[in-house]
This record gives sequence, structure tokens and C-alpha cells, in this order.
Amino acid sequence: MNHFNPVSTTVDRRGFLGTAAGGLTLAVTLSPSGGMAARDGETVLNAYVQITDENEVFIVTPGCEIGQGVYTGLPKILCEELEADWDAVQVRLATADDAFINPAKKRQSTGNSDAVIAYTDLLLKTGAQAREMLIAAAAKQWKVDPSECRAENGVIMHDASNRSVTFGQVASAAAKLPIPAEPKLKSPDQYKLIGHDFTRKDTPAKCDGSADFGADIKLDGLVVATLTSSPVAGGQVKSYNEAAALSVPGVVKLVPVDNGSGTGGLAAVAQNFYQAKKALDAALIEWDSKGKDNWSTEDMRGAFAAAVNDPAKPFPPSKRGDVAQALASAAKTLDVTYEVPYVSHACMEPMSSTALITDDSCKIWSPTQQQGAAKELAATLTGLPLEKVTLQNTFSGGGFGRKWELDFTRQVVQIAMAMKGTPVRMYWSREEDIQHDYFRPAVTLRMRGGLDAGGSVVAMHATAVGQSLLKYQGRPLPIADPTVAGGTVNLTYGIPNTLIEHVDQEQNVPIGFWRSVSASSGGFFAESAIDELAVLAGKDPLEFRRELLAGKERELAALNFAAEKAGWGKTLPAGHGMGLAFTPGFGSIIVQIAEVSVKDGTLKVERLVCTGDCGRLIEPRNVEAQLQGGTVFGLSAALFENITVENGAVAQSNFYDYQVARMAHVPDLEVHIIPSDAKPGGVGESAVPGVAPAIANAIYAATGQRLRRLPLSAAGLTVA
Repeated sequence: MNHFNPVSTTVDRRGFLGTAAGGLTLAVTLSPSGGMAARDGETVLNAYVQITDENEVFIVTPGCEIGQGVYTGLPKILCEELEADWDAVQVRLATADDAFINPAKKRQSTGNSDAVIAYTDLLLKTGAQAREMLIAAAAKQWKVDPSECRAENGVIMHDASNRSVTFGQVASAAAKLPIPAEPKLKSPDQYKLIGHDFTRKDTPAKCDGSADFGADIKLDGLVVATLTSSPVAGGQVKSYNEAAALSVPGVVKLVPVDNGSGTGGLAAVAQNFYQAKKALDAALIEWDSKGKDNWSTEDMRGAFAAAVNDPAKPFPPSKRGDVAQALASAAKTLDVTYEVPYVSHACMEPMSSTALITDDSCKIWSPTQQQGAAKELAATLTGLPLEKVTLQNTFSGGGFGRKWELDFTRQVVQIAMAMKGTPVRMYWSREEDIQHDYFRPAVTLRMRGGLDAGGSVVAMHATAVGQSLLKYQGRPLPIADPTVAGGTVNLTYGIPNTLIEHVDQEQNVPIGFWRSVSASSGGFFAESAIDELAVLAGKDPLEFRRELLAGKERELAALNFAAEKAGWGKTLPAGHGMGLAFTPGFGSIIVQIAEVSVKDGTLKVERLVCTGDCGRLIEPRNVEAQLQGGTVFGLSAALFENITVENGAVAQSNFYDYQVARMAHVPDLEVHIIPSDAKPGGVGESAVPGVAPAIANAIYAATGQRLRRLPLSAAGLTVA
């Protein structure tokens, strides 16, 4: 299966359409270069859509396919209006190109669960424009009014005269017609693809092994590289035995590399991975930690705990009313501290990319989530004009935010520059991947809450302590960092006085965006605290939340639906408990309910019920799969995942000491989706935040023990 071919042809900035092999290419955004990936023998000028004269229809998916389904979902949206034969449509992965900019982000990147949210309107319009142009071309050929014609399954029909032509037969003529400014769109009740399930377009290739990931590229003369970096962030290579490394059979070269964040490393280039890895072992690298190795996780925890009372930056959108006054006059108050650790992304596919650099070109094949920024970085490093750099997205074996980072793009370019004219396939070892991740920030949070005499919440005040993620990424804010402190109070609830604050505590650990970002820790903080306030008020946790959501019909409906599906309130055996968490976000409303048992210090998650109102569904089965995957991802972090630092270096290195949930840990898992006509919501991250608090709240219901630190196994519980 030919998923891509890195060809890009410069066109003028109008760039909307052109002919290709007798066919039509169409996009609705201006672009200085043709982003459509071409097959051999085809010329592409720009594009989301290409139709050949043999009636082959190709649609480019603009996002990075990291398992979330954009390879199928986004082309399906376009095809809904195009009226091509969906079964025959072929999908291609995008190159880095302005034609594929995310309308919400104003750049080409994949993250924040917003692909469907951001691209839907653009893709529907693009498909409708192409359909109307094809119909107009056929109508002109038949000398009839376009309104008398219709498109269906890749064919234009004129029922009155019983005439028909394929899209391919009129594509060239259609390309010469004006683009309709406002094409007529279907109403949702006319949809034939959206809302219906079909086999995912990437399933066959991923089953037969023909799908190309970052480490699968095959090019003539290709060599393989792997690397190792300073165990302590910010450290550098002090010395190494180059002669010993180069004496390993098959080894070609050693290349200094860095991650762009101040950490140095060394790459070995060889005929295969094992030779390169053996060369690095033989090099006996000595590292200079630059004096940054004198701390540990326990040191950090103590510093964070002390800093919850330090002067903090408020997060203005969260400030409602007068929190200090409300807490001072509250009938009952809560003052507790929660903790979450650093956690790794642990993608099944470690960082990988392939690059070929010559004197006048740079070609990269990569699973990057930041296509545009990665291309720009390559241009900067090589000194080549941007138009001489081609970056072709590949399939990605997981992302979760890790492949948003540009370190592995930087490194493959550095190696390929040293091997100019020779294609280099770089991939990391699992140890490198775990120890040199950009981790989810560790956060300690002080939560203060108050109740009035009737047991209603009058105030919640959250103070989060941890590294500022945006500051680490070079984008500091004068207010609380929302990527760390956001979501620590659930602002959907009707709480009259709220305040979220952040105390920045710098640590020598690289941090980055992790699946659901601050919501992954904020959900644990916020929904654990709500449960504690419910107990303080002497109210059932479900009823307590119903009161907080009074007047919010959609949210209440989701909460009640979840309670019904889980059987909330049913009698449970001794040692069993049920807990819930309400965590709206990413345009979806998610409720997680957990049932656990605790006996003789052994915790078993018996059942997880995930319910969601995710708006209109593009692919129901995929939405269900994403909620399942997000729930298991959240389960793993809740129970086990924990990155610790000793002497300035990450202590974990592989799955034997960085524990993740195994199949045996996954309980009976139910996903229930609420039918909705609301705008589509994001689903790739939305199920993650509620899992940890739901399980923690269930443990309290079962035992009376309140766990305020993740992972939950840190409390000494054995997980069955």
C-alpha cells in the first residue's frame, strides 16, 4: 500500500486547484507549495483531494495518525460531501505544508484532541466545493442545468436523460471551473458516512505489516543510528573511546547530538541497530553532569510541600467572588494536600525518524505531531530554504503528546547532516525513551474548600506547586500556568467563589504535554476534593454533584446516565466500594465510575464504567475505542506509573521497573455513549482525567481510607 511519496511542487499562492494526470486537485486554503502526496507518475499542485482520469480518488488526512483515527475520520468528513465511493477512496498521510494548517491552531500540528473539532467545517466545505465543480463540469458537457444532476458513489448522474459519467471522466474539466464560494452543504439527517461505522482505512496495512512507521522507511544505501544522552538533564559528553566504538563491525561513524534543551549525547551510525548500540557501549562515555546531580524525588517532594504556602500566581479566568472571605465564614472547611508524580508517555514506538540530506535538499520521514515546526527546525539546522525541506508524516505507534517534542527531529537531522548524501534511519532504545522523555510534570496541590450550614460548597481554592510547562517550553506567562494548574477546580460546577493559583518550582527534569495535559492531574485533585467535601457535608457523592450542576441540563443528563449504567447506590459486598468522577473537557462530557474491592491490603479494580456525551459522532466505534483506550491509559497511571529521580537521573529504564497496567489489571470495562446532536467533541484525551479520582473515591467508599497521592500503589496496596 502506497501511503505516501514525498513530492512537493511549487505553485502560485492562489493554489486552490490544478490538473494532475488528467484529474482534479482541490484545497480550500492558500499555500505556497503543493502539499498533496503523489504516486509515481502523478503531478500534484496542491491538495486535499485528487481524482485521476481512471476515477481513483485520493484524500489526504492533514493530521498525524497516532492511533486516534484521523486517517479515517477526517477523509470521511470530506467524502461525506464529495460523494465519492468511500469503499474505493484511498487515504494518504500529509506532508508538512501550509495547505494542511489546523484552522484552530493556525499551524499544522496534531494535539489537544481537536482534529475533528477544528477541521470539520473546512473539510465539509472542501468536499462540497469539489462535488459542485464535478457536477458543473458534467452538466456543461451535457448542456443541462447543474441542478438537474446529482453525485453518488463517484458518479455524476442526469436522471432525466439516463446519462452518467465518473468523477474521473470530468475531473480535468472541473479543474478549469470557478470554485463555489458557498457550496450547499447537506443537513445532518442526509449523512451517509458521518455517524456510521466502516472498517478503518489503516486497518489492512497495520494488519499485513505494510504500514510505514518512523522506523520502517526503506531507501537505497540506508544506514541505522541510535543514540544515548546524558543521564542528568543538562549534562554533556565529557569523553569517550572513539577507537573502540569504531572497531565494532559495521559501525560507520560517531556523531555528537543534543536534544535542543541543553542535554548532550552521542549517536552511533552502523549497518544495523545492534551494531550501533554495541558501539555506544564500547565507547565507555564519561558524562559531565554540570553539577545538576545533587537531588532526588524525595528532595523535590519536601520542597513542593513547603512551597504550597509561597506567594502564587493566580489564574484569572478561575477567580470568582471572594475566596478568602467565603472560607473564613464557612460552616465547615477542608484543607488537604494531593500529589501526582512525573510520568512517562511510554509509547509502544520509541522515538524514530528517517532523514536524507544533500547539499540542496533535506527529506524527512517522521511520526511527528508538529509537522510545521519540525520542518522549520530542519531548515534552521541545515541552513536550507524552507522550500528545500520536505517532511512526510508516517504512521505513529502512539504519541500521547510525546511526539509533539522536536528533540528526535533535531537529532535525526544532526546525524543525517554528518552523513550527507546517505539516508539515516534513527531510532531510540526503550531505555533511552523512558529515561529521556519529556515527562508529565509532578505537582503537589493544596486544596481548601468551604461549606455553608446547609452543606453546599461556597468556595474552593487550589494552589498547585510544580514546574511551569509553558515556561519550560519557552512560553512563560505572567499568570498561573494553565497547562499545570488548569482543571484543579472543576469550574463547570456552580461554586460561587473559586481561585486557582500556581507556584512555579523549577526542577532539572524535562517536562512536556502528556495525554490530557493538566486535566490528568487536575481531574484527580478536583474530583477527589469534591468527594471529600461531599463526605464533610454528609451527602451522597452523586447527589452532591447533582446539586453543583443544577440548571445544566446536558451535564446533569450525562451524570444521571452514568449513574444508571453503573447501578449507583446498589448494595455491594463488604470491602467493595464505588466511586465517581465528573470530568468535562475537550468538548466532551465524561463521567467515570469505578467499583473496587480491597481485602488484606490487596486492591482490585473490579469494574470501570465510562460514559460520555461527545457530541455528534463521526465514527461511533472509533469513539468507543478512544474512550476505552483513554480509560486504560488513565488506569495505568492511577495504579502504577511513577518516574523517580536519584542523583539527578531518572531511575527507571524499561517496563520491568517502569510499571504499566497489564491485561490482567484491566477490569470489566464498559463504555456507554449518549446520543447527541451537539458539535463533535474531542475523544482522544477526554476519558483519562476521571479514572484516578473515580478509583480513589471508590477505595474510600470501600475502606474509609482516603488516598491523596498517585500512583495509588504508593500507599502500600498490592494491585491484583
